[in-house]
Amino acid sequence: MIINNIKLNLILMMMSKFKSFVFIGCTLVMHLFFLNNVQAQQKVKKDTLYFKIDNSYLFENKNIPKTFFIEDGNGHTEFCFQVAEILFDLKPIQVLDLKYFIRNSKFFINQGKIALDIKGLVDFMKNYKIILIRESDKKTEYIKVNVSIMIFG
Repeated sequence: MIINNIKLNLILMMMSKFKSFVFIGCTLVMHLFFLNNVQAQQKVKKDTLYFKIDNSYLFENKNIPKTFFIEDGNGHTEFCFQVAEILFDLKPIQVLDLKYFIRNSKFFINQGKIALDIKGLVDFMKNYKIILIRESDKKTEYIKVNVSIMIFG
């Protein structure tokens, strides 16, 4: 009888510990689920930068369709924008001068020889939605672009 009571107590203790582990495990899973669900619902909204296409510093390449380059390239590795989609009727609050923006950034190095930290600039620009503005007599196009690096051999 005493042995049966000891066995019963051991079984109850083991079940109690098992229930605790199951409860803790389920609680952790629930917390992780809710944490991931909240993070998924909080989509990162990127700020938008608008730049005007001036056809001198920022220009469309005639040989590579839907690609815009900047004047500060080195001829081998080029920073560029590639067209993602054309938009209309946007109302930008501020339109920036791309030449001024780049040449006054930490990515533009002017120490005797002009150099552009292309990778740094691309990494920075990927944090923003970039819209290039092309104006003509008839309409204004807003060109959503992706930043990229193009390597020429």
